[in-house]
Amino acid sequence: MKIMRKSLAVAVALALSGGATAAGTDLSASPTVRFATFNASLNRDAVGQLLSDLSNPGGADFTTTVGRRIQQARNVAEIIQRVRPDVLLINEFDFDLNGAPTASGVPMPRGYSSSAAGLFQSNFLSVPQGNAVRGSTSPIEFAHRYTPNTNTGLHSGFDLNNFTPPASGLPAGTPVSTPGVAGYGDDAFGFGNFPGQFGMTIYSKYEIVRVRSFQNFLWKDMPNNLLTNDPSGGGNNLASFYSPAEIAALRLSSKNHVDVTLKINGVEVHFLTAHPTPPVFDGSEDRNGKRNHDEIRFWKDYVNGAGYIYDDAGTFGGLAAGARFVIAGDYNADLCDGDSYKVTCLAPNTPGIGPNAIGQLLTDPLINVSVTPQSAGGTQAATDPNNNGGNLGNLAHVQDPKFDTADFNDANPGNLRVDYVLPSGNLAILDAGVFWPVDGNQADGNTSGDLFDLVGQFNKPGLYAGLPSSDHKAVWVDIAAPVPEPETYAMMLCGLGIVGWGLRRRARRAD
Repeated sequence: MKIMRKSLAVAVALALSGGATAAGTDLSASPTVRFATFNASLNRDAVGQLLSDLSNPGGADFTTTVGRRIQQARNVAEIIQRVRPDVLLINEFDFDLNGAPTASGVPMPRGYSSSAAGLFQSNFLSVPQGNAVRGSTSPIEFAHRYTPNTNTGLHSGFDLNNFTPPASGLPAGTPVSTPGVAGYGDDAFGFGNFPGQFGMTIYSKYEIVRVRSFQNFLWKDMPNNLLTNDPSGGGNNLASFYSPAEIAALRLSSKNHVDVTLKINGVEVHFLTAHPTPPVFDGSEDRNGKRNHDEIRFWKDYVNGAGYIYDDAGTFGGLAAGARFVIAGDYNADLCDGDSYKVTCLAPNTPGIGPNAIGQLLTDPLINVSVTPQSAGGTQAATDPNNNGGNLGNLAHVQDPKFDTADFNDANPGNLRVDYVLPSGNLAILDAGVFWPVDGNQADGNTSGDLFDLVGQFNKPGLYAGLPSSDHKAVWVDIAAPVPEPETYAMMLCGLGIVGWGLRRRARRAD
């Protein structure tokens, strides 16, 4: 009988907790689940550099280019350890296929983790970071990972930027793609100077039970898209800018749109991850701004169950009514400020009448926007005279800088809110924040070793890409852990009753 009671107790515990992961992580009911997104700038300038950097955690220093890159990765890991998310999306994380730096249009199976994602876990996240001034951190372990493929740096076969060099030669900053010739950079399906640059990866303490990727979804197949239904006139109309063959081939996602379905306390939650293109680096035709708008619109349509959507496996349809989801990523769009495709706002948090790229999500009734992540560091940075001076971009903004998530050039566009964690309306938000500490000494050059030195001021010398970690900040939202619906509980109790009946029969036979 003791054995029977113990078996029944184990069955009850497993049923109520949703079981355990393959890696043995306890998934017993937790009152809070922290979702986070971080454009961590773990992209590198050349093929294979990220793999090399993450293989050499001890090489961090401030005296060499390689050492600065490795130190930047350590700072990113420390920020993640301090935020301590349960589920995390990292944008700008170069893709590799089992250690070979590359990318393709082939969807990665559930459970695929790039070698770089594994190295970042074992050599950085699993190792304490920090220093004597701000204190050391504890390792953070994620039992599950998923690294999707990416469109960045993939040859499209077309000269998508239609760039013709002037007679005097090439201007400074010309993309890697040869002007007038199909290649990398602007001519790839998603901007990248080599295949896989600027990819993304997902870390989770909860089991990943299913993935749907939409890397190959064609832009033209979105009804009323801005590619074939552009309201602009003349040469700025994208139907004029792109050839019919280019329109037929263009993919919507500049990286990928991926639905990573998690099992949390026995309940499925869809982690909707993406990184739409920046709405800049184009011409008067605003091809990137219009694409950014439609990349954001994709998730709006998806959570509303749009039937036109098809994934990389050829399955059609969006989410079912009542599904729980969290949208996350660097969406490169501010509701009122910056260059995204929109009508100018007249008041904070109030989009103007007409199109608004991120407003498509922030005004959707299915999405919970009751709490906006914020930081005191964002407020301070908007007027910091030592950041990069000027502050004209920030002073002209409509939105409150406490909601900013990215430290951009203060002259233009200024700091913006572009990184989002947006739960569905049927998930309760308990807390939220942006990892942007206040600078205790704005004139010290970010060398004191305090907490602020993990994010730093914009474009400082002696650092990789001018920042200790990234121009974007980690954004997190705590939600109340979902619980099974009443009918699920009923089925679970029925199942437990059957288990108990079977165990009692077995015990009687043993007697």
